[in-house]
Amino acid sequence: MSAPLKFGYLIPTREAVMNAPGGHANIARMIDLAVKAEQSGFDSVWIGDSILARPRFEALTTLAAIAMRTTRVELGTAVYLSPLRHPVPLAHTAGNLDLLSGGRFLFGIGVGSRASTVRDEYAACGIDFHERGILQEEGLRIMKGLWTGEPFTFESKRFQIREARLHPLPARPGGPPVLLAGSSERPLRRVARYADGWLPISRDAAEFSRHWKLIEQYSNEAGRDPAKLLRIIYVTLNVNREVARAEEETEAFLEAYYGPRHAVISQTQAICSGDAKRCADFLRSFANAGANQFVVRFSCKEQETQMQRLVAEVLPLLR
Repeated sequence: MSAPLKFGYLIPTREAVMNAPGGHANIARMIDLAVKAEQSGFDSVWIGDSILARPRFEALTTLAAIAMRTTRVELGTAVYLSPLRHPVPLAHTAGNLDLLSGGRFLFGIGVGSRASTVRDEYAACGIDFHERGILQEEGLRIMKGLWTGEPFTFESKRFQIREARLHPLPARPGGPPVLLAGSSERPLRRVARYADGWLPISRDAAEFSRHWKLIEQYSNEAGRDPAKLLRIIYVTLNVNREVARAEEETEAFLEAYYGPRHAVISQTQAICSGDAKRCADFLRSFANAGANQFVVRFSCKEQETQMQRLVAEVLPLLR
Protein backbone atom coordinates (compact mmCIF):
# COMPACT_ATOMS: atom_id res chain seq x y z
CA MET A 1 0.00 0.00 0.00
CA SER A 2 2.67 2.53 -1.03
CA ALA A 3 0.29 5.06 -2.61
CA PRO A 4 -2.57 6.51 -0.53
CA LEU A 5 -5.82 4.61 -0.94
CA LYS A 6 -8.71 6.50 -2.49
CA PHE A 7 -12.33 6.20 -1.45
CA GLY A 8 -15.45 6.91 -3.45
CA TYR A 9 -19.07 7.13 -2.35
CA LEU A 10 -21.88 5.46 -4.29
CA ILE A 11 -24.89 7.78 -4.40
CA PRO A 12 -28.06 5.72 -3.67
CA THR A 13 -29.99 6.65 -6.83
CA ARG A 14 -31.57 3.18 -7.01
CA GLU A 15 -32.83 3.29 -3.43
CA ALA A 16 -34.19 6.80 -3.97
CA VAL A 17 -36.41 5.56 -6.80
CA MET A 18 -37.36 2.36 -4.97
CA ASN A 19 -38.64 4.34 -1.99
CA ALA A 20 -40.32 7.14 -3.93
CA PRO A 21 -44.11 7.20 -4.25
CA GLY A 22 -45.08 6.83 -7.89
CA GLY A 23 -41.45 6.89 -8.96
CA HIS A 24 -41.09 10.63 -8.36
CA ALA A 25 -37.81 10.56 -6.46
CA ASN A 26 -35.94 13.51 -4.99
CA ILE A 27 -33.00 14.37 -7.25
CA ALA A 28 -31.99 17.29 -5.04
CA ARG A 29 -31.28 14.82 -2.23
CA MET A 30 -28.89 12.87 -4.48
CA ILE A 31 -26.96 16.01 -5.42
CA ASP A 32 -26.78 17.11 -1.78
CA LEU A 33 -25.31 13.72 -0.82
CA ALA A 34 -22.62 14.15 -3.47
CA VAL A 35 -21.75 17.58 -2.07
CA LYS A 36 -21.66 16.11 1.44
CA ALA A 37 -19.30 13.37 0.27
CA GLU A 38 -16.92 15.96 -1.19
CA GLN A 39 -17.04 18.00 2.01
CA SER A 40 -16.40 14.86 4.08
CA GLY A 41 -13.18 14.11 2.22
CA PHE A 42 -14.19 11.41 -0.26
CA ASP A 43 -12.09 11.32 -3.42
CA SER A 44 -14.95 10.48 -5.79
CA VAL A 45 -18.69 9.99 -6.11
CA TRP A 46 -20.32 7.27 -8.21
CA ILE A 47 -23.69 6.39 -9.71
CA GLY A 48 -25.00 3.03 -10.92
CA ASP A 49 -26.96 2.48 -14.11
CA SER A 50 -30.08 0.70 -15.27
CA ILE A 51 -32.92 1.70 -17.54
CA LEU A 52 -35.67 -0.78 -16.71
CA ALA A 53 -34.27 -3.70 -14.71
CA ARG A 54 -33.46 -1.64 -11.60
CA PRO A 55 -34.87 1.85 -12.25
CA ARG A 56 -32.82 4.77 -10.98
CA PHE A 57 -31.76 8.26 -11.99
CA GLU A 58 -29.97 8.38 -15.34
CA ALA A 59 -26.28 8.33 -14.52
CA LEU A 60 -24.61 10.73 -16.95
CA THR A 61 -27.12 13.56 -16.69
CA THR A 62 -27.14 13.24 -12.90
CA LEU A 63 -23.34 13.38 -12.80
CA ALA A 64 -23.49 16.49 -14.99
CA ALA A 65 -25.68 18.16 -12.38
CA ILE A 66 -23.31 17.04 -9.63
CA ALA A 67 -20.35 18.44 -11.59
CA MET A 68 -21.92 21.88 -11.29
CA ARG A 69 -22.17 21.60 -7.49
CA THR A 70 -18.72 20.13 -6.80
CA THR A 71 -15.16 21.17 -7.59
CA ARG A 72 -12.79 18.42 -6.48
CA VAL A 73 -14.25 14.91 -6.43
CA GLU A 74 -13.98 12.64 -9.45
CA LEU A 75 -17.31 11.53 -10.93
CA GLY A 76 -17.77 7.88 -11.85
CA THR A 77 -20.26 5.32 -13.12
CA ALA A 78 -20.35 1.96 -11.33
CA VAL A 79 -21.19 0.72 -13.79
CA TYR A 80 -22.80 2.02 -17.00
CA LEU A 81 -24.38 -0.57 -19.30
CA SER A 82 -22.66 0.62 -22.44
CA PRO A 83 -24.00 -2.11 -24.81
CA LEU A 84 -27.49 -0.62 -24.40
CA ARG A 85 -26.32 2.61 -26.11
CA HIS A 86 -24.86 3.30 -29.54
CA PRO A 87 -21.16 4.17 -29.05
CA VAL A 88 -21.10 7.28 -31.26
CA PRO A 89 -23.65 9.39 -29.33
CA LEU A 90 -22.37 7.80 -26.11
CA ALA A 91 -18.84 8.99 -26.92
CA HIS A 92 -20.27 12.47 -27.47
CA THR A 93 -22.15 12.50 -24.15
CA ALA A 94 -19.40 10.92 -22.05
CA GLY A 95 -16.74 13.15 -23.60
CA ASN A 96 -18.86 16.21 -22.95
CA LEU A 97 -19.31 15.19 -19.30
CA ASP A 98 -15.53 14.95 -18.96
CA LEU A 99 -15.23 18.42 -20.49
CA LEU A 100 -18.02 19.85 -18.34
CA SER A 101 -16.45 18.50 -15.14
CA GLY A 102 -12.94 19.70 -15.96
CA GLY A 103 -11.58 16.21 -16.54
CA ARG A 104 -13.09 14.53 -13.49
CA PHE A 105 -15.08 11.76 -15.17
CA LEU A 106 -14.27 8.05 -14.63
CA PHE A 107 -16.27 5.92 -17.08
CA GLY A 108 -16.96 2.53 -15.51
CA ILE A 109 -18.80 0.26 -17.96
CA GLY A 110 -20.26 -3.23 -17.79
CA VAL A 111 -22.71 -5.56 -19.50
CA GLY A 112 -25.04 -6.43 -16.60
CA SER A 113 -25.92 -9.72 -14.98
CA ARG A 114 -27.67 -12.73 -16.48
CA ALA A 115 -30.87 -12.05 -14.51
CA SER A 116 -34.13 -12.30 -16.42
CA THR A 117 -34.89 -8.64 -15.74
CA VAL A 118 -31.62 -7.63 -17.40
CA ARG A 119 -32.37 -9.85 -20.40
CA ASP A 120 -35.77 -8.15 -20.67
CA GLU A 121 -34.05 -4.77 -20.44
CA TYR A 122 -31.84 -5.64 -23.41
CA ALA A 123 -34.86 -6.84 -25.38
CA ALA A 124 -36.80 -3.65 -24.63
CA CYS A 125 -33.86 -1.59 -25.91
CA GLY A 126 -33.66 -3.67 -29.08
CA ILE A 127 -30.24 -5.11 -28.23
CA ASP A 128 -29.25 -8.76 -28.57
CA PHE A 129 -28.33 -9.90 -25.05
CA HIS A 130 -26.00 -12.57 -26.45
CA GLU A 131 -23.91 -9.91 -28.22
CA ARG A 132 -23.41 -7.73 -25.15
CA GLY A 133 -19.71 -8.61 -24.77
CA ILE A 134 -18.67 -7.82 -28.33
CA LEU A 135 -20.87 -4.71 -28.30
CA GLN A 136 -19.03 -3.50 -25.22
CA GLU A 137 -15.62 -4.21 -26.76
CA GLU A 138 -16.35 -2.61 -30.12
CA GLY A 139 -18.10 0.31 -28.44
CA LEU A 140 -15.07 0.96 -26.24
CA ARG A 141 -12.74 0.90 -29.24
CA ILE A 142 -15.02 3.28 -31.14
CA MET A 143 -15.30 5.75 -28.25
CA LYS A 144 -11.54 5.84 -27.75
CA GLY A 145 -11.04 6.32 -31.48
CA LEU A 146 -13.47 9.23 -31.59
CA TRP A 147 -11.94 10.87 -28.50
CA THR A 148 -8.67 11.38 -30.36
CA GLY A 149 -10.32 14.07 -32.48
CA GLU A 150 -8.75 12.62 -35.62
CA PRO A 151 -10.72 11.13 -38.53
CA PHE A 152 -11.77 7.68 -37.34
CA THR A 153 -12.90 4.63 -39.28
CA PHE A 154 -14.31 1.42 -37.83
CA GLU A 155 -16.13 -1.30 -39.70
CA SER A 156 -17.70 -4.47 -38.33
CA LYS A 157 -20.94 -6.39 -38.67
CA ARG A 158 -22.50 -4.04 -36.14
CA PHE A 159 -20.93 -0.65 -36.86
CA GLN A 160 -19.84 1.19 -40.01
CA ILE A 161 -18.05 4.43 -39.19
CA ARG A 162 -16.03 6.19 -41.88
CA GLU A 163 -13.74 9.17 -41.38
CA ALA A 164 -15.79 10.44 -38.43
CA ARG A 165 -14.53 13.31 -36.29
CA LEU A 166 -16.00 14.11 -32.89
CA HIS A 167 -16.03 17.59 -31.34
CA PRO A 168 -15.88 19.04 -28.79
CA LEU A 169 -13.20 16.79 -27.36
CA PRO A 170 -13.11 15.61 -23.73
CA ALA A 171 -11.04 17.58 -21.24
CA ARG A 172 -8.34 14.91 -21.12
CA PRO A 173 -6.36 13.85 -24.20
CA GLY A 174 -7.76 10.52 -25.34
CA GLY A 175 -10.89 10.89 -23.25
CA PRO A 176 -11.90 9.89 -19.73
CA PRO A 177 -10.39 6.72 -18.22
CA VAL A 178 -12.59 3.72 -19.04
CA LEU A 179 -12.91 1.03 -16.38
CA LEU A 180 -14.36 -2.40 -17.14
CA ALA A 181 -16.28 -4.62 -14.76
CA GLY A 182 -16.17 -8.39 -15.02
CA SER A 183 -14.32 -11.42 -13.73
CA SER A 184 -14.46 -14.13 -16.42
CA GLU A 185 -11.75 -14.59 -19.03
CA ARG A 186 -13.19 -12.48 -21.85
CA PRO A 187 -13.88 -9.35 -19.74
CA LEU A 188 -10.47 -9.66 -18.10
CA ARG A 189 -8.80 -9.83 -21.52
CA ARG A 190 -10.76 -6.73 -22.58
CA VAL A 191 -9.44 -4.90 -19.52
CA ALA A 192 -5.89 -5.89 -20.43
CA ARG A 193 -6.18 -4.95 -24.10
CA TYR A 194 -8.39 -1.86 -24.22
CA ALA A 195 -9.31 -0.39 -20.83
CA ASP A 196 -7.69 2.05 -18.42
CA GLY A 197 -8.71 0.14 -15.32
CA TRP A 198 -10.71 -2.61 -13.68
CA LEU A 199 -13.81 -2.21 -11.46
CA PRO A 200 -14.99 -5.61 -10.17
CA ILE A 201 -17.26 -6.74 -7.32
CA SER A 202 -14.96 -9.59 -6.19
CA ARG A 203 -16.43 -11.25 -3.12
CA ASP A 204 -13.10 -11.41 -1.26
CA ALA A 205 -9.45 -10.46 -1.57
CA ALA A 206 -8.42 -13.93 -2.74
CA GLU A 207 -10.77 -13.73 -5.72
CA PHE A 208 -9.65 -10.19 -6.49
CA SER A 209 -5.99 -11.22 -6.37
CA ARG A 210 -6.52 -14.25 -8.60
CA HIS A 211 -8.26 -12.22 -11.30
CA TRP A 212 -5.79 -9.35 -11.05
CA LYS A 213 -2.90 -11.73 -11.69
CA LEU A 214 -4.68 -12.85 -14.85
CA ILE A 215 -5.05 -9.23 -15.96
CA GLU A 216 -1.33 -8.74 -15.37
CA GLN A 217 -0.60 -11.79 -17.50
CA TYR A 218 -2.95 -10.72 -20.29
CA SER A 219 -1.59 -7.14 -20.22
CA ASN A 220 1.98 -8.35 -20.61
CA GLU A 221 0.89 -10.54 -23.52
CA ALA A 222 -0.75 -7.49 -25.15
CA GLY A 223 2.34 -5.34 -24.64
CA ARG A 224 0.72 -3.09 -22.04
CA ASP A 225 1.99 -2.16 -18.58
CA PRO A 226 -0.52 -3.46 -15.99
CA ALA A 227 0.90 -1.10 -13.37
CA LYS A 228 -0.76 1.79 -15.23
CA LEU A 229 -4.26 0.31 -14.84
CA LEU A 230 -6.57 1.61 -12.14
CA ARG A 231 -7.73 -1.10 -9.74
CA ILE A 232 -11.01 -0.11 -8.09
CA ILE A 233 -13.11 -2.53 -6.03
CA TYR A 234 -16.84 -2.00 -5.44
CA VAL A 235 -17.76 -2.83 -1.83
CA THR A 236 -20.87 -2.68 0.34
CA LEU A 237 -20.33 -1.57 3.96
CA ASN A 238 -22.31 -0.95 7.10
CA VAL A 239 -20.13 0.55 9.83
CA ASN A 240 -21.62 0.17 13.31
CA ARG A 241 -20.23 -0.75 16.72
CA GLU A 242 -23.45 -2.72 17.20
CA VAL A 243 -22.44 -5.58 14.91
CA ALA A 244 -25.78 -7.36 15.08
CA ARG A 245 -27.61 -4.22 14.00
CA ALA A 246 -25.18 -3.66 11.13
CA GLU A 247 -25.75 -7.21 9.90
CA GLU A 248 -29.54 -6.89 10.20
CA GLU A 249 -29.56 -3.62 8.25
CA THR A 250 -27.40 -5.12 5.53
CA GLU A 251 -29.63 -8.17 5.21
CA ALA A 252 -32.73 -5.97 4.93
CA PHE A 253 -30.99 -3.73 2.39
CA LEU A 254 -29.96 -6.62 0.15
CA GLU A 255 -33.41 -8.21 0.30
CA ALA A 256 -35.11 -4.93 -0.68
CA TYR A 257 -32.58 -4.21 -3.41
CA TYR A 258 -32.27 -7.63 -5.05
CA GLY A 259 -35.46 -9.41 -4.02
CA PRO A 260 -35.42 -13.23 -3.98
CA ARG A 261 -31.86 -13.29 -5.36
CA HIS A 262 -30.40 -11.43 -2.38
CA ALA A 263 -29.03 -14.57 -0.72
CA VAL A 264 -27.07 -15.44 -3.86
CA ILE A 265 -25.86 -11.86 -4.32
CA SER A 266 -24.54 -11.78 -0.76
CA GLN A 267 -22.19 -14.65 -1.66
CA THR A 268 -20.83 -13.02 -4.82
CA GLN A 269 -20.12 -9.41 -3.82
CA ALA A 270 -17.69 -7.73 -1.43
CA ILE A 271 -19.85 -7.05 1.62
CA CYS A 272 -18.85 -6.25 5.20
CA SER A 273 -20.95 -5.27 8.22
CA GLY A 274 -19.56 -4.49 11.65
CA ASP A 275 -17.37 -2.20 13.71
CA ALA A 276 -14.57 -0.03 12.39
CA LYS A 277 -11.84 -2.63 12.90
CA ARG A 278 -13.75 -5.33 11.05
CA CYS A 279 -14.42 -2.98 8.13
CA ALA A 280 -10.83 -1.71 8.09
CA ASP A 281 -9.45 -5.26 8.06
CA PHE A 282 -11.82 -6.11 5.21
CA LEU A 283 -10.72 -3.12 3.13
CA ARG A 284 -7.04 -3.70 3.95
CA SER A 285 -7.25 -7.24 2.59
CA PHE A 286 -8.24 -5.85 -0.84
CA ALA A 287 -5.53 -3.19 -0.68
CA ASN A 288 -2.95 -5.87 0.06
CA ALA A 289 -4.28 -7.81 -2.95
CA GLY A 290 -3.66 -4.86 -5.26
CA ALA A 291 -6.71 -2.58 -5.07
CA ASN A 292 -5.87 1.12 -4.91
CA GLN A 293 -9.36 2.62 -4.87
CA PHE A 294 -12.76 1.73 -3.40
CA VAL A 295 -16.32 2.51 -4.41
CA VAL A 296 -18.31 2.27 -1.17
CA ARG A 297 -22.04 1.55 -1.11
CA PHE A 298 -23.62 1.91 2.33
CA SER A 299 -26.28 -0.66 3.16
CA CYS A 300 -28.62 1.47 5.26
CA LYS A 301 -30.74 4.62 5.10
CA GLU A 302 -28.46 6.74 7.29
CA GLN A 303 -26.05 7.78 4.55
CA GLU A 304 -24.50 10.81 6.26
CA THR A 305 -23.91 8.81 9.45
CA GLN A 306 -22.17 6.07 7.48
CA MET A 307 -20.00 8.63 5.68
CA GLN A 308 -18.94 10.08 9.02
CA ARG A 309 -18.16 6.69 10.53
CA LEU A 310 -16.08 5.60 7.55
CA VAL A 311 -14.03 8.81 7.52
CA ALA A 312 -13.67 9.21 11.31
CA GLU A 313 -13.39 5.59 12.45
CA VAL A 314 -12.35 3.32 9.59
CA LEU A 315 -9.93 5.33 7.44
CA PRO A 316 -7.58 6.25 10.33
CA LEU A 317 -7.04 2.52 10.89
CA LEU A 318 -5.93 2.18 7.27
CA ARG A 319 -3.70 5.26 7.10
